[in-house]
Amino acid sequence: MTLRQDASISINIPNIEQFNNKVDIRNYLLNQWIIERPQTKYRYFVETLSNGNRIYLERPGRLNKGCDFVIFIENHIFFNNGNDKPPKHDFILEDIKYKKANLTNQEFNNLINSITDIYNCLPINTALNYIINQRQTGENYELILKTLRWLFIEQDITYWAKSGRQMLYNGIMEI
Repeated sequence: MTLRQDASISINIPNIEQFNNKVDIRNYLLNQWIIERPQTKYRYFVETLSNGNRIYLERPGRLNKGCDFVIFIENHIFFNNGNDKPPKHDFILEDIKYKKANLTNQEFNNLINSITDIYNCLPINTALNYIINQRQTGENYELILKTLRWLFIEQDITYWAKSGRQMLYNGIMEI
């Protein structure tokens, strides 16, 4: 068991690759959420990894209970009860630190270029082109980039009047 068994309504979100800026992505998601029924839990499947596992969002989030959501990676990080556990920013930051210590400078620069593409709302395939034939170390590149995309989006929605995705991106660039 990985997905928490509850009364959440499951919805597949079509690929957001059609959007190339954070405002359009935010507007698209908020328009999806406007039609939610009050006092109802939702589970939005937003990415499918090459291994078949999915990245999904649960709404409402546990803290803000408004436009917030929680990101999960299916079958990857678990609570003690076996349910999926949301990745923290440190999950990404620690993996990037590990990669920096174990990749060549060129390989690490390729990763940073991929992350910058995700930050700039470019398609996943564009970002993956930098690292497609690069040796794997630490977490899978696809998992990191797709998770990072949704962490950036989460920051854009939570802090939309402020710096949004820039806070996390700056933390990555300081590594």
